[in-house]
Formats: sequence, C-alpha cells, structure tokens
Amino acid sequence: MTKISSNQIKTVVAVLFFKIIIVIFLPLTGDEAYFIKWAMHPSLGYYDHPPMIGWVLYLMSFVSENYVFYRFFSFFTSLIIALVIYKIARLYGVDKDKSTMLYFLFLVSPVDVLLSLITNDVALILFGSLGTLFLLYALEKKEKWLKYSLLAGLFLSFSFLSKYFAVFLLLSLLVFAIIIYKKSSIKVILVVSSLLFLAIAQNLYFNYNSCWNNILFNFFARTTDSSYQFSTVIGYFGTIFYLLTPWGVYFLLKSKNNFKRSKLLNFLILILGFMFIVFLVVSLKKNIGLHWFLLFIPYMYLLFSFLDYSKLDKLFKYNAIFSFVHIFVFLVIIFIPKSLFSEHKKYSDIVLYDNPKSICKEIKQYEDGEFFTFSYSTSSFLSYYCKRDISMLFNNSKYGRFDDKLIDVRELDTKNIVIMNKKVIKPNTYNEICKNANVKEKLIGGAKFYFLECNEFSYEIYKKKYLQKQRNKYYNIPDWLPKGSCYFEDRYFK
Repeated sequence: MTKISSNQIKTVVAVLFFKIIIVIFLPLTGDEAYFIKWAMHPSLGYYDHPPMIGWVLYLMSFVSENYVFYRFFSFFTSLIIALVIYKIARLYGVDKDKSTMLYFLFLVSPVDVLLSLITNDVALILFGSLGTLFLLYALEKKEKWLKYSLLAGLFLSFSFLSKYFAVFLLLSLLVFAIIIYKKSSIKVILVVSSLLFLAIAQNLYFNYNSCWNNILFNFFARTTDSSYQFSTVIGYFGTIFYLLTPWGVYFLLKSKNNFKRSKLLNFLILILGFMFIVFLVVSLKKNIGLHWFLLFIPYMYLLFSFLDYSKLDKLFKYNAIFSFVHIFVFLVIIFIPKSLFSEHKKYSDIVLYDNPKSICKEIKQYEDGEFFTFSYSTSSFLSYYCKRDISMLFNNSKYGRFDDKLIDVRELDTKNIVIMNKKVIKPNTYNEICKNANVKEKLIGGAKFYFLECNEFSYEIYKKKYLQKQRNKYYNIPDWLPKGSCYFEDRYFK
C-alpha cells in the first residue's frame, strides 16, 4: 500500500492557498451579485430557483456582507465534499489510505478549483452530498438509523430547496435503497420522505402564491428554444471527459477488471447510470452545462476507488498539473493590467467589474431619480457596490426576472428615469415610451458608458411593448395548474 506522500500534501496545500487567492482577489461576478441580491431581499423563494442559496447568504450577512466572506461558503464546501467522498469510501470498505487518497485527489481536481464562486449549485452539491452520506449511514448503521435518517432528510430537503436538479439524485437514491437494502430501507425512506415532503410543500406554497415562478422558468421558459442538435451531445460527452479528465477515463478503462461487484459499485452504477441516461436524453435537445454534473461529482470521483495505487498516484499528479493550469488562468485574469484591453469591444465590461466605484460615483449624480440598467447581472452588481436597489428595465430576457418582483412599473408613470448600458443606446427606440429620450455618452475609467435619460416615462406604452410580452412568455400559467396569487398579474392586468 502507498500512503500519501509529503509532496502530495504540499501540492494540496498549494492548491488551497491559490484558491484562497482567487476567492479574495477575483472580482465579483454578475451572477454572484444576483444571488447576493436574493439575500438582500429574503423570501420564501425566487423566480429562477428555490431559495436555499439566498437563505445561506442572508444568514451569513449577519456576520459580514462582504462578497469575499460569502465565497468562503464555496471554499469550505469543497473541503466538505472531499470529506464526504472519504466517508462513503470508508463506509463501503475502501481502505483508509486509498480513501485518504480520494480525499486529496478531489482537492487537486480542476472542478475543485472552479468551486470558488457563489452559485446555487454550491448549496446543491453541499446539501445533496451530506444528505446522501447520512442516508447511507442510516441504511448501514442499523443502531443509529433514526438519527441518520433525520439528518439525511434534513440535508436532502435543503438540496431540493437549492435546485430542482436534486430530484435526479433523490430518485436514484430511492431506487438504490429499495434494490440493495430491500425491506430494511422502508423505515429510513419513510423518515427521509416525511422531511422531504415538508420541503416540497414549502416550495409548492411559494409557487402557488408567486405565479408558479420556479415551474414556469425551469420547465417552460428554459426549454422553449430547445431543438435536436448533434453538437449538444458531443458537448455532453466532452463535459464528462473534462470532469473525470481524459487520463482519469483512460485509467478507469484500463482497470475495468478491478470493478468487482460490491455495494459501492452497485451504488455508483445506480447513481451515475441514472444520471448518465437522463442527461444523455436531455442533451439531444439542450446544451448540458458543467453545472448539471456538479451534484454527481462526489460519486464520479468515487469511481477512482477501483484504481490501484500506482494509477491513483499518476492521476493525482496529472490532475494537480491540470489544476495549476486553471489557477494560472485565474491569476492572469485577476492580475493582468486591464489597460491592455482598452481597445477591446468588451472593455466597458472589464471596467465595470474591475472598477465599480467609478461607475457608482457617476450614478450618484442620479441619486434623486429612478435608476436602472438593461441587464439583471449589471443591476445586481451595481446594487451591491453602489449600496442602492437597482433593477433591470426594458428587458424581455427569461433570466433575472426576480427584479419583476422588486419594482412596480406603475409607480414610474410620468417620472424621469435613467437607464445605463455598456453598449450604444439608440434613443429612437424609446421615443414612444419616453416623452423625451436623450442619450449621454460618458467616459469612465477609459471605457464608454451610455446613459438614457427618459423624461416622463409612459407606463401604458411600456405595458403594451414589454409587460404584455413578459406576461405571455413568463407568467402564462397553464390551465392544469391551480390558480393562486400572481404579483405580476395582480399589478398590471387586473
């Protein structure tokens, strides 16, 4: 047996050190700011997804509202995921040294480096992994089944309240428990299910009273543009190769004789097999992004428990090299002089995210008026840095519609408003909605930004041109869903 070497420990420490550098110095992203915006407006749920990441950040805000502090939720999540991999391996008979190797292997993986930002997928993988671990404990440790069942139910409920992707994991866990543990799993399933039903009930209550936001977004708005594409299937397999790494896949194929039938192998076949088939079918019509797989990352890395030590050592080395490539790219993005890109068409984006205070200083001139942007991510980003609520307007995108809940467009009628954009604004586009539409070009931090000064905003015309379209696309509740409360419908169409 080969134990972890001092050089491997030093490598892990180096990766974690650079991850902290990334966490501290990488500028806040628009999506991160969007989730922080959720935390600034605590709610039973949000337009795009269930509320867990918003709740987590809201609780953290009592300690600090600094985005770097929020990011440490992601940082410590990766450490916990590695521990879950170790614990599951040990539970199913993998020796301590190899389990420890799996722990360190994950911490030097490229996907671990990517787990530096705040996303709802971080909450999903954290609570889904902990819930899975405690469920397996409940099934295996008969004398403590109730305690572990309650913990499993709690964390799996949290995973469902993080993102609907949790359903894929929940179904595969149910099948695994019934097939492998048979009758002895029934009491565990009942306890876990009782807590899960509470989470489902909470989500249904929110949706019923909020235009069925999560249902319409995840099952309708996000799928309207789907069509059969061969490229999405290629992308699906490419993502799997990226997550397992090409050399990881190669070592697994070379070690196929090591895959002896066991509870751990049965567990991985059911969990990953279900994921593989479902995502493959979805990939026929839709692009499968990296975030789709995050919930299943721990189980993908448990596949490496079937490798012998020599291959694990090589895998550790190659993964570490690959991760340092990722780290190098991040460090270049962080520390490269931004002035080098002054001629790039996206330079305004660079200035926005690298020097937000300069933008806020300009916005302060409009402190007495209503201020908006055309993008939910820009609005969220500026809301964080400028310490004021800024929402998006004149945007029919399916993303970021949480802002619909924050603003009542009726209150803007006849008011003077300002909308900022990073691209050129054509004032003629807004002549009907604004009595006078005047665009000012301003040079901020060496980049051009555009401010549309809209005098005497017309709510009625905006309603016809924008709100009606948004109603048809994003708030058109199917007849088969019971009609509850809908803030959008109640405000504008009653």
